[in-house]
Amino acid sequence: MQRLNLLFIVGCLTVFGLFSADLKAEDEPAKPNILFILADDLGAGDLGCTGHPYARTPTLDRLAKQGVRFTQAYMSAAWCAPSRYALMRGLYPAREFNQTHLLQADEPSITQLLNEAGYATGHFGKWHLGDKKQHAPPLSAYGIDESFSTQSSSPGFTREEMREPFHRAKKTDLLVDKTIEFIEDHQDEPFYVNLWIAPTHSYIDPTPEQLAKYKGLQVKLEDFENPLQREFLEFVAEHGDIQAAMRAYCADVTAMDDSIGRLLRRLDELGLDHKTMVVFSSDNGPGPLSNGWNQVIRRYKEKPTLLNSVGSAGPFRERKISLYEGGIRLPLIVRYPGHTPQGKVDETTVFAGVDWLPTICGMTGTPLPEAPLDGMDRSAAFLGKTLRKRKALFWSDRPNWAAMRDGNWKAHLKKTTVELYDLSQDPSESTDLSEEYPKVAREMRKELRSFLQNSYQAETEEATTR
Repeated sequence: MQRLNLLFIVGCLTVFGLFSADLKAEDEPAKPNILFILADDLGAGDLGCTGHPYARTPTLDRLAKQGVRFTQAYMSAAWCAPSRYALMRGLYPAREFNQTHLLQADEPSITQLLNEAGYATGHFGKWHLGDKKQHAPPLSAYGIDESFSTQSSSPGFTREEMREPFHRAKKTDLLVDKTIEFIEDHQDEPFYVNLWIAPTHSYIDPTPEQLAKYKGLQVKLEDFENPLQREFLEFVAEHGDIQAAMRAYCADVTAMDDSIGRLLRRLDELGLDHKTMVVFSSDNGPGPLSNGWNQVIRRYKEKPTLLNSVGSAGPFRERKISLYEGGIRLPLIVRYPGHTPQGKVDETTVFAGVDWLPTICGMTGTPLPEAPLDGMDRSAAFLGKTLRKRKALFWSDRPNWAAMRDGNWKAHLKKTTVELYDLSQDPSESTDLSEEYPKVAREMRKELRSFLQNSYQAETEEATTR
């Protein structure tokens, strides 16, 4: 009898344990899929939802209405390669990449961490994290299961394909096809996929069909904010006309938006829209208006078109390569249905490229690497919470040039001088306050010098306020 009672109790406990395990599995939130779309040289003001007077971007405008759009989002570098390094590693490029120009495969990256946590991982599009190194590892060395990439040591487009007419204009759709195929193959498991596209990187080369959408466009410089008006006036003075260049650029922006729309529609058709966090941003500000390698001319029928990237940094000063806001402040849109609020415009939370790795680890419950990171977990902001505090941010492209933001203060160290701006009152960085607030300037100069010395491990010139 006692044996029967014991067996009965054991059986009940077993059933209860299985039932509890099922409940626990149901209670645990499913890991979100991550689709990260990164544009190239797209400025803060280049979308309809960010104020461009001409470029039509219905897909991305709708994405912003369905999720959160951040107005104080930064990349952690002012040009392509180091910006991507910061995203992948959660570290400032000055720590290592600015010297090696290579993403080390033996150090933790976001794809490696997620892959080890059970995610299927993919990368489609531009890589630019070691392509010129003969010993650069293949993308599989970074925990990437499947890839089709440009500017990398892994398989991508052939030379013959790249010589085809309007290859650059058609490349985005081809990369979207690869991304859709990856998602279809991994729809029953959590996936992380980078779609890093470059139609807005010079040279700007839309097809005649894409260009036809802007055939009647007449550009009025007063439709843009300062300091962009001044930059465009300089462009007109140098090149004589901005009309053809603007039509070509807007055509590329809209073509990119169309391609993203096709990808998101397929995500919906697969029933994955509510399981997938979609993130859109850009790697740095719009390309330089006048630069030797940027002055390429092509002909569309009889009309010459300057293929400069006449993108818009919105109200911000300067462009790509510059550490002023126009070079580093970018669009950031996050949509995760049922988790992100719809149509929120977050004007407070400050997000940086180095935050990507810890934020995605936070969103997916993935342990962080043991080594310290420069970035912070901002996943609460991705879910709709406004975050008012953060540690200072730093940027540097060379040993004696750097910038930092601490609260609303932004400081630039330029060899032997420091500039100081209050971004809350002067987001276009037009009025240097270093003489008016010398104590703040001195303190930020000290922090910048310390950052440079610790990063480059070389003596830097002591800056003085002017």
